[in-house]
Amino acid sequence: MSQKPVQQVDPQVIQEIIDLSLGIDEEKQIRSVDRLYTAISLFANPTVVGQENIPEGPVLYIGNHSTMALDVMVAMPALVRATGRLVRGMSDEIMYRNPGMRRRIVESGAVMGHAKIGDALFEAGKDILLFPGAAYEANKNLERPYTLQWKQRTGFVRMAAKHGVPIVPVGIVGPDEWFGRYMDRDEVANSWLGKLLRRAGASEEFMQSDQLPPIPRGIFGSLLPRPQRAYVAIGEPVSTASYSGKPISKASQWKIRDLTQERLEACIADMLLLQAQDRDSVSALRRFLSFY
Repeated sequence: MSQKPVQQVDPQVIQEIIDLSLGIDEEKQIRSVDRLYTAISLFANPTVVGQENIPEGPVLYIGNHSTMALDVMVAMPALVRATGRLVRGMSDEIMYRNPGMRRRIVESGAVMGHAKIGDALFEAGKDILLFPGAAYEANKNLERPYTLQWKQRTGFVRMAAKHGVPIVPVGIVGPDEWFGRYMDRDEVANSWLGKLLRRAGASEEFMQSDQLPPIPRGIFGSLLPRPQRAYVAIGEPVSTASYSGKPISKASQWKIRDLTQERLEACIADMLLLQAQDRDSVSALRRFLSFY
């Protein structure tokens, strides 16, 4: 969960996000998400397995990020369809700085990645989808598809354990192949494009940050994603019930984090195998549109 230190986030902004999120017309939003899933199905034809692993809410879903973080468009609707419950996706603080944009993002079902917001949602019995790799993982280099890049983050474990909420791994395969690269993230800062960005006002902090994206190459060299199929595996929950309302040690945080990572990587491996088995059944049109 990528975020500014708690003291640097305006408490009024945090409360505004909580109030807006809890005030959502959930039935209306679920219908909207369902329409999104129908549209995504035409493009990505997703296969979803493991729905039986989802416990009663609240739940903290933990997923792996792909290029441009477009995996959210597959995973969130799939989880909503599987449960009939609205899932709030946690995203980076930088997206919530503009008041107008903040309102639109929250009303669409997302929330800032912040522990106090997580507390409020879990206390209200809501589900959350979180990608611990955040922008760093979403902007990873092309040679590292489907790898978890969580740095030293254990915040998601503390947030779940505080409320005894189960952590459910969600492995997503396919979206990492929706884009190739013109430039990997590591190449942008020192390239001609990096120089242009600096002249246009980009700060050095941004140029060296997790937020600096790669330059993607999609269908026929455009910025449109290639129509690769998507595969979603919902894994066995990791229980945090024994820590509810109690302090959790660093050792226990890492134990839960490691178990979550292990189960998520197993989900990804299963979906990579299923993807490989399906290669021969991919339509000629989909293969043609995925050529690069």
